[in-house]
Amino acid sequence: MQFASAISNADNPKNAVQEASDKVKAQLKGKPCHLVNVFLSASYRADWQELMEQIQATLQPEVLIGCCGGGIIGGNRELEWVPGVSIMGAHLPDVRLYPFHVSPEEMEEAEAGGFWIDKVGAAPDSNPYFIVFGDPLTMEPKDMVDDLNWTYQLRPIVGGLVSGGQEAGDHVMMLNGKVHYEGAVGVALTGNIVMDTVVSQGCRPIGRPYTITEADDNLVLQLAGRPAITVLHEALSKLAEDDQELAQQGSIFAGLVIHESRQRYASGDFLVRNIVGIDPDCGGIAIAEHTEVGQTLQFHLRDAKTSRAELRRLLKGTHGYEPAGALLFNCLGRGKSLYGTANHDLRTMRHLVGDCPVAGFFCNGEIGPIGEVNFLHGYTASIGLFHPLEP
Repeated sequence: MQFASAISNADNPKNAVQEASDKVKAQLKGKPCHLVNVFLSASYRADWQELMEQIQATLQPEVLIGCCGGGIIGGNRELEWVPGVSIMGAHLPDVRLYPFHVSPEEMEEAEAGGFWIDKVGAAPDSNPYFIVFGDPLTMEPKDMVDDLNWTYQLRPIVGGLVSGGQEAGDHVMMLNGKVHYEGAVGVALTGNIVMDTVVSQGCRPIGRPYTITEADDNLVLQLAGRPAITVLHEALSKLAEDDQELAQQGSIFAGLVIHESRQRYASGDFLVRNIVGIDPDCGGIAIAEHTEVGQTLQFHLRDAKTSRAELRRLLKGTHGYEPAGALLFNCLGRGKSLYGTANHDLRTMRHLVGDCPVAGFFCNGEIGPIGEVNFLHGYTASIGLFHPLEP
């Protein structure tokens, strides 16, 4: 198993693609390229089909999958809102690849189970790993993630929602010689490969956990028998002045406990979701997730310091090996806008897991597992670390 990656920010997209492709080919040293991941800046507004064919002609991969993004990640750089292309090629002996595309029309009719087994082509008992890119403007990506969770018994998924556009048709996804402007593309990997995952949500719990005692879908009406909005105001009033300012700037979130059986909860035990509204009339809080009576909820704050510390802690918790390659899917809300400096998450990865080939992009939403269940996230860094199952 061998990975190779390269990034180019040449103004001319053809030149950028050729430069990155040539570097990847040189690093592979004549070994067959089985899988290519390509991430192109949406600002190029180029002939996407021509660029894809250019990459295929140089690297001749068995499977090519990729998309455009508002920012591109590769090498030692995170290129935000500027032209760039990042390519990662992989020589994967004894690994089988199952590429697939699903259209919005298919998603409307899709159900967990047989549809997805036929679409992907991999059997659930083959224990696949997934890389998936979806267009948030033409499909409901959460439905796809939920279906894959059920069909493949919670096998790990990493990826993200394509970014950089404003309207349906602005985004592009690539798969094996075809350019798609809607739906989702993905690839399942089976055989002699392991994909370890890290999902950093960048939030810390505040106050104490509460049991949801009344709820209506995503509207939390009562926490521990009290109006949810009252509990929120109480939690905010007890914060330090700096944290109160963070909350007023929109950095307050709701965290839902993943494993209710635990006696104590830490930051990694929560699925963090936006607070999308409040209803003073009923005292409820609307969050971006379905809720049920009996779930545990704790409010969270997001800041750069917490995000730095959490990412470092999670990466230190990997298996102490240097992966053969890595994919990094960052939220558009991270990067310079969160840290005030470029390349933070990528630098942290390199410091803690080694100087392996890396590629990725800045997403409209990230896909990755929390507590072994795959979710669609926001404001996260979702990372896949690859190594062989057997040397």
